[in-house]
Amino acid sequence: MMTSLGNKLMLVSIAAFSLNVWAGDRPYISTTTAVAEEDDDNVWAVATSYQKIGNANVLVGSVEYAFNPTNSVQFEFTRTRTRTYDLDSESDVDSTEHEAEIEFKHLFNHIARDGWGLGITASLLFSRPQDDVWRHKGVALNVPFSLALWERSGFLHLNVGATKEIDEALQWNASAAIERKVAKDTTLFAEVGRKGQETLLHGGIRYWVKREKFAIDFSLQRTRDAEQRRDGFVIGFNLFDL
Repeated sequence: MMTSLGNKLMLVSIAAFSLNVWAGDRPYISTTTAVAEEDDDNVWAVATSYQKIGNANVLVGSVEYAFNPTNSVQFEFTRTRTRTYDLDSESDVDSTEHEAEIEFKHLFNHIARDGWGLGITASLLFSRPQDDVWRHKGVALNVPFSLALWERSGFLHLNVGATKEIDEALQWNASAAIERKVAKDTTLFAEVGRKGQETLLHGGIRYWVKREKFAIDFSLQRTRDAEQRRDGFVIGFNLFDL
């Protein structure tokens, strides 16, 4: 009986670890940008991605609405499916959990005018563990800063923030990301992030199928904490100005 209980506790802990989901503006995983597009008035953007990280498969979908270039709201939904080996049944066991986030972003200035941008985001977090109901999980605050580089053909993004989950200690997070246009329709990007005790390394390529309308991302990622390292990849599809 103790063995069975131990296996169940192990499955729960692994599933919880796999659901330590990072939140960022695509193509990034952990970084929010402070780039205000001058023509973003009453427009929608939709992003979807598939992530394979360790023994977890993560599907992410988000919808963003920009009231104007400096104010927007985004809803993001994440489904994580984790496969582990159960010693009792001697077979693989799948566990599925869900998270949702509502993020409000305000930018204080226009990067096109000033060459840099500063903003603030506030998020409400929700989760639904396997076979359970949706619950309020916590709140998050983040301060993004962006700097235009290479005559505005690239950007540096810096973030600092904190997450407070219910009945959990305050968790600080920080990230840095850089991107640069290397061809007419191609941008390279990379980022490093730190959330609590977990570190993220992530980088890849964005290809614009139709400039400012439809982009495809492909990237590699690695997460590491005190106990383990996990490697994986991300494929993303993004629609803008809807």
